[in-house]
Amino acid sequence: MPGKRVNDEHRRNGKTGIPTARAAGAVDSGNGEWLIDREIMNETAPPQSDPSLDAPPDLSIILINWRMGKDVAGVLPCIEQHKHRCRIETILVNKPSEDGTEELVAEKYQWVRLIRHDIFGIAEMRNVGLRAAQGRYCLILDADTELKPGCLDGLTDFLDKHPRVGGCGGHTVRLNGELEYNVKRFYDFTTVVVRRSPIQKWWPDNPWTTRHLMKDKNHEKPFYGDWMAGACFCMRRETIEEVGLFDQNYYFGFEDVDWCWRAKRLGWRIAFNPYARIIHKVQRLSDKGWNKMAVEHLKSGLRFWWKTRHQGLNWAWPNRPAAASLPDNPPPIAGHAQEKRPDLSVIVVNFNCRGLLRDCLESLAGAAPQRELEIIVVDNASSDGAPQMVREQFPHVKLIANADNRGFTHANNQGIEIARGRYMLLLNNDTRVLPAAFEKAIAWMDRNPDAGAAGLKLLNEDGSLQLSCRRFPSFSQALFNRHSALTRIFPANKFSREYLMTDFRHDRIQDVDWVSGACLMLRREIHEQIGGLDERFFMYSEDVDYCYRVWAAGHRVVYLPFARVTHLIGQSSRRNRALTIRERHRSMYRFYKKHYSRSLMFVDLVTWTMIKARCGMMLAGMKLKGDAA
Repeated sequence: MPGKRVNDEHRRNGKTGIPTARAAGAVDSGNGEWLIDREIMNETAPPQSDPSLDAPPDLSIILINWRMGKDVAGVLPCIEQHKHRCRIETILVNKPSEDGTEELVAEKYQWVRLIRHDIFGIAEMRNVGLRAAQGRYCLILDADTELKPGCLDGLTDFLDKHPRVGGCGGHTVRLNGELEYNVKRFYDFTTVVVRRSPIQKWWPDNPWTTRHLMKDKNHEKPFYGDWMAGACFCMRRETIEEVGLFDQNYYFGFEDVDWCWRAKRLGWRIAFNPYARIIHKVQRLSDKGWNKMAVEHLKSGLRFWWKTRHQGLNWAWPNRPAAASLPDNPPPIAGHAQEKRPDLSVIVVNFNCRGLLRDCLESLAGAAPQRELEIIVVDNASSDGAPQMVREQFPHVKLIANADNRGFTHANNQGIEIARGRYMLLLNNDTRVLPAAFEKAIAWMDRNPDAGAAGLKLLNEDGSLQLSCRRFPSFSQALFNRHSALTRIFPANKFSREYLMTDFRHDRIQDVDWVSGACLMLRREIHEQIGGLDERFFMYSEDVDYCYRVWAAGHRVVYLPFARVTHLIGQSSRRNRALTIRERHRSMYRFYKKHYSRSLMFVDLVTWTMIKARCGMMLAGMKLKGDAA
C-alpha cells in the first residue's frame, strides 16, 4: 500500500524515513546555482519494508478533481505502483460530479483520503488538502500527470538537503517529450504583452519569453527561480506555516505565483529540481486561445499585479501617534537584571466559561515546546466551577480567583502583576493555540527588539482569516466599523476597508496601528516603561489604547501571520449582549476623550451624541431580533 514503505537501511541507522547522505542532491555554488552531486539516485528504488503505522508521513500528495475522472483513474495507479523509500499519504479533494471518481476510490483505492468539497476553485480546493495533510512536505500534483521512477524520493531528498528551499518543482515534459518550462521568473508588463500577442507565435524564442521561462538555464541541473507552476510543486511544511496557504481570491491560475512571491519576500528560495521527473499530459492554456479559462487566467494575472504593485505598498498612517525620544542606552530595570525568567507568561481571564477555558488551556501544551511557559488564569467570580476545574485538571497553572467580577482589563493587570516572563501574552479564553505558535512568536520578538507589542494571526473556527488588526479609529470609522449597519449594507466601502484593513496583506509581517487583545504579546521592558492596561476601560478598547501608547513611546506594533491562533469570536461575551454593546460604546468614547479630544465642548458633545445614538440603535435592533438582554 502506498505510504507504508521505508528503506531497511534507514531503520538500521535509527533514521526511519529520513534519507541517507547518498540521496540525490547538489552543492550550493554560492552564485544562485548548484553543482550536481554526481551520485544521483538509482532509477530502481531499493528493497521496501513496512514502517511503523504510527509514524507520520514524509510526503503528502494532494490532488484535486472536478470532472476529471479519467485523469484520476490514471494517476492513482501510477502513485500506487511508484516505488519509493519515503512514507507518503495521498489526499484527493473532490467536487462531486458524475465522473465516477468517488466510486472508483471506494472500490479500488481505499488508501486514498477522499475529501468532498462542494465549491470549485483551484486555490480553495488545494487549501482544503493542505489543511488535512500531515507530511513534512506537501506535493501539489495535477491529476493529469504521470510520475517517473524516483520522483517522490527525488523531491523529499532534495528538500532534506537544502533547508532554505521553501518549495521545489520537478523536471516536467509533455507527452511528445517537449520540456515544460515550469520554473519561471516573475511577470513584468512586457512579458504579459508578448506572451498574449502574435509576437509569441511568430517569434517563439524572443528575448522576453526566453527570460521569463528561464530558457537560458541548464534544465539538467538544479537552479533557483522566482516561481514554480503548480502541476508538480513540493512545499516545505515550515514554509507553509510561515507564508500561509494559497490566496483563494485566485479562482484559476496565479495562486502558485502569488504563493512563491510571498515565500521569497520572507527569505525562502524556490528551486528547480531535475531529480524529480514527471509527464504532464495536458496542453498549455496558452495553446487553447481565448477560451473561458484563458479569460479567468488573465483576471488572476491582473489581480496578482494589483496585489503586488498596490496593496503590497507600506502606506504611512497619518493618525499614528508621534514617538517620544528614547535614551540610546536605557538603564536596566531594578530588581530584574539577574532574575531567571520564563520565556513567556500567558494570562487568561475567565468568567463563566468553564468549557472554553479547559479547551484553551489544553491547547497550550504544544504552543512552545522548546520554551518555558508560565500560565496564569484570573477568574472573575465564575459560578460554573471553573476555578475548581483549573485546580484539579491543571495544577501547574497559577490561579487568581476574584470574589467579584472586576472587569476584563483589571483582571489582566492582576495577571501581569504576578507574571515573571520575558514576554507576556494576553489570551482570550475562547481561543485555541495552534502548535508552535508561541515558539515562533518568541523567536521573532527576540530578533526584533524594536517591536514593543505583537499580535498573532487569528483564524475563525473553519480556518478562515479573522480580521484582528486595525487602523486607529477616526470619525468616519465610527460609522463604518466592524459592527455598524453601514458596513453590513456596504461591506466594500472605502472607510470600512481602511479601518478593518481588508486592503492589508494578512500573509506577511508588517507594522500595524493596533492588534486585537484576544492574543496580544507584550515585551516586558516596554510594558514597564508605559505602564499596564488602562482600567478605565472596563472591557473593550483597552487593546487600542495600549497599542497607541506603545507607538507613542517609540516602539512598533507588529502583526505576525506565521503564528496562528483559532478564535471563537464572541463566545465569552454572547451571554449578555446588551451589556457588551453598552460597554463597547462607553470604551469608544473614553478612547476618544483620552487621545483625540481637544477640549472643544461642541465637538465633544456631538461625538458623545453620535456614539450614544449608535449604541441605542444597536440595542433596539437586538430587541427587534428577540435576542436576550
